[in-house]
Amino acid sequence: MSGFVTRWSIGQDLPVAPSDLDGDGYPTVTAVGGWLTGAVDAYLAQCHELRRQVDGFTLARRMSRQPRGSLLGHHPTRVLVTSSATEIRPMEFVVSVRVTPFGGDEDLPINVTCRVSIEDVMGDQQPLETAVRDEIIALEQNAEYMA
Repeated sequence: MSGFVTRWSIGQDLPVAPSDLDGDGYPTVTAVGGWLTGAVDAYLAQCHELRRQVDGFTLARRMSRQPRGSLLGHHPTRVLVTSSATEIRPMEFVVSVRVTPFGGDEDLPINVTCRVSIEDVMGDQQPLETAVRDEIIALEQNAEYMA
């Protein structure tokens, strides 16, 4: 493991079920995708101002390419999934997600980002309101989960 600790807004310590592993004992695409989506969902659930601004629009998520489950090693028994906003732009923000395996033969994390924006029916991004940006900044300043 690395020698430094970072703060995250969301932390989920999840067991790895036998159904989360493929026939060779590596996490499946479905399991990894579920962990990543769950972490983004948990982050967005705490964004009340964002949900208020989304009313009448669509909340768009664009996940970066999902890494292979085999990068999490052979037969992990649990994963620590953390998420936080790492960039805020006028029209979108980025939620970074880290999945760290435990109990298997690997302890190196994988990292994925998800761009989040508010879009109208034509797919045009809407500017993030100041209240949304301020809320995200406050969430990150108050992040307490250490990983």
